[in-house]
Amino acid sequence: MKQVDFRVATDTDECKKLWEEFSPRLVIDDEWDFRDIWTKAYDFPFHFIVGSIGTDNVGLLPLQLNTGKGLGAVHLHMPGSFLEFFGGIDIDDSRVLVKPGYEEIIPQLLDQIDLSAALTYLQEPYQIKGHSAEFMLDRFALQLDQLNDFSDFMQNNLDGKSRQRLINRINKIEREYKVTVRKGTDEDLEKLFQLSIDRFGERSSFNMPERKQVFRDFVKRFDTDLFTIEIDGEIKAVSLAIMYNHIYTTLSIGYDISVRDLSKYLIVQQMKRALEFKCKTFDAGKGDNGWKSHFNFQKIPQYKIILP
Repeated sequence: MKQVDFRVATDTDECKKLWEEFSPRLVIDDEWDFRDIWTKAYDFPFHFIVGSIGTDNVGLLPLQLNTGKGLGAVHLHMPGSFLEFFGGIDIDDSRVLVKPGYEEIIPQLLDQIDLSAALTYLQEPYQIKGHSAEFMLDRFALQLDQLNDFSDFMQNNLDGKSRQRLINRINKIEREYKVTVRKGTDEDLEKLFQLSIDRFGERSSFNMPERKQVFRDFVKRFDTDLFTIEIDGEIKAVSLAIMYNHIYTTLSIGYDISVRDLSKYLIVQQMKRALEFKCKTFDAGKGDNGWKSHFNFQKIPQYKIILP
C-alpha cells in the first residue's frame, strides 16, 4: 500500500463533506444532522482525523473536542477537555470509517489521537497505543420483519408463563383504568422531560437545558413517533422514537411510576406501533433495564477505551 498521510479537519463545511463521503447511511447514527444536533448543543469543535493517499481520502476517524460539558463529561468523570466520537456519548456502534480495502489503516488512524480521549459505545474492541478497549454495555434490538403482529412476538420470544403474565398485566391496566393512547404534541414532549425529572431527580439528564433542546430539534428534523398515554384523562406516560430506514429507534420515555406496570404497557405500545409503521427493526437502546433480556432481544456488545 502507498504511504498514507494523516491530517486533522476542523472546519464545519469540510467535516460535513467528509462525513457524507464516508457515512454508510444505514442507521440514524449515520446521519450528519442526528449527530450534529448533539454537537451543536454544546458548540464542540470538530476534530476529524483523515487518512489520505494522494488526493484520495481513504479513512476517517470522526471526533469532536468535548470541552467538559454535557452527559459524557458527567458520566465519564473526565477532567478537562477530551476527544470523543462525533455526536458524543449518545451515539451507538461508534467506529472508524474506511473505504473498502483500507481496513488495515484503522490502527494508524487511531494512533493519531494525541489528546485525552474517551471513545464510548464502540462497535468493536479497538486497541490504541497499548490501551485495550473493554466491554461497556450491551445494546438491544429485535428483528420485526418476520413478525406479523405483537402476538407473533409473544409466541416466539416468551415462554407460556411469561406470555400469560404479560397479558394479565396489560389486561389489568385496561380493566382498571380508562386508557387512551394518542399522538403526542410539543407540550407532551415537555411533559416527558418533567416525568423523567420527577422520577430520577437530579440524575435525570433533562435537568440539562441543552439536552431538552436536542430532543425538540429531533422532533422538528426527523420522522418521529411521539405518543402519549393518558390514564383516566391524565398524561401518565410519553414516548419518543425516531424512524429511519425501517428502524424504530427508541430515544426516551417518561412515565409515572405510581401506576403499576405502566412501563410494561408503554413498551408493548412501542413495539405494536413499530409493527404498525412496518419497521423491520426495533432498536431498544442501551442497557437491559430489567426487561430486554427477558424479552429475548438480541444483545449487541458495546466497548469503550479511555486514553489519559
